[in-house]
Amino acid sequence: MSFLERINLVVLAALVVVYGWYFSTVGGELMAGFEPGAALASTNDKMFLAVGVFIALMIASSIVTAIIMGRESDEQDERDKMIDMRGDQRGGFALAVFALLGMGLAMADYPNVLVANAILAGLVASEGVKSISKLIDYRRGV
Repeated sequence: MSFLERINLVVLAALVVVYGWYFSTVGGELMAGFEPGAALASTNDKMFLAVGVFIALMIASSIVTAIIMGRESDEQDERDKMIDMRGDQRGGFALAVFALLGMGLAMADYPNVLVANAILAGLVASEGVKSISKLIDYRRGV
């Protein structure tokens, strides 16, 4: 398994762990009827915590992976560039779908906390689609 494959695997694992926790705790609060002001304060704290933990986890795991595996050359071949491009395209499509969802929620006058969580879900889904797509393409040898 190459360095880039391992990094994509780490990204996917971190997304599932960190944002799985976030959306499982916040989703119940948001769907169970809430006071927008109280839910917003609670959700903001958890959102900032989740984003901070995800960033710290990605930095630490990238450093550990590079130390254990040894960083391969920085030059990417055509295959790596194609896999990157295809993953970015697929992730961009997922992000566009969630952006439309967020705009629809905003135009339908839903609370800001729901709009913010829809946007965050789009960012998470986009990264997940990118990582899964790249892992599949690396395994297929595309």
